[in-house]
Amino acid sequence: MVSVTSRAAALPESTPRAYLRRQLEAHLIGLGYSSVREKRTGDPAPEITRINPLRGRLVYGETVLRGDLQQRRCHDRLLSFSQRRTRHRSSILLFIGVAADDEEALLTLLKTLGICGGLRGGHVHVLPIATAPPARRPRPSRAARG
Repeated sequence: MVSVTSRAAALPESTPRAYLRRQLEAHLIGLGYSSVREKRTGDPAPEITRINPLRGRLVYGETVLRGDLQQRRCHDRLLSFSQRRTRHRSSILLFIGVAADDEEALLTLLKTLGICGGLRGGHVHVLPIATAPPARRPRPSRAARG
């Protein structure tokens, strides 16, 4: 018998989340965070963990969908990753990829959670991502139409 957790892990991830993740990863690579860091066991792991190979700086990346904004699990993850520190007690940058339409709701949530606003939260960056254009269906060839 398959347990519920292993069945959920086997499901394919949603298309919007995969799109946000690809765009967020491309942004991080563009900033120089090109090396992938090995995932550690134990603590909840962020979706994306990258290192700048020249400076050795670590960044985390998370994607947030509209439905995630109401979930306690999402709130806990954002709080956890925004408060993590390196061994030398410096902040770890956290990039949050969100659909451009949901950016205001996420910023409000971050202020409510005490992550951004005032003096705190300078290491948390919200990256609004335009929604993917709808996939075009290929036109049938003339032979198929005729």
